[in-house]
Amino acid sequence: MKWLTYALLCLLFWGVWGVVLKYVSARLAWYQVYVLANAAVVAVTLLVAYKYSDGLSAGPSVALLAFTAGLLGTAGYLFLILSLASGGQASVVIPLTALYPALTAVLSIFVLREGISAYKVLGIVLAVIAIMLLSYESS
Repeated sequence: MKWLTYALLCLLFWGVWGVVLKYVSARLAWYQVYVLANAAVVAVTLLVAYKYSDGLSAGPSVALLAFTAGLLGTAGYLFLILSLASGGQASVVIPLTALYPALTAVLSIFVLREGISAYKVLGIVLAVIAIMLLSYESS
């Protein structure tokens, strides 16, 4: 059940993170938020690299894919900050961007040749409906 502890900690940290990110996005330029937030990422990355320095070797193709994954994640984070800094409400933007697992599930069918169950399809449909309800603004 170690995975559950990690998942719940992730939920806690990301839940608070969204509020803090929106707060600072209203008070700093988007690039200041991006640079300062990523300074923390660099610090944590250096700590992990130091602790596990003996296990960082990888073949060039796998290392390139790992770098690409990081690049995609960083680009997504940049667009998240831009969305919040452009006036997006955290209560809409954060849940909307949290739909990325639905895209991952669909892409995994074609790229990784994974199957998708009816329950997963239902979950994706319900998640999309939830985002539509969250982003609805009555006039």
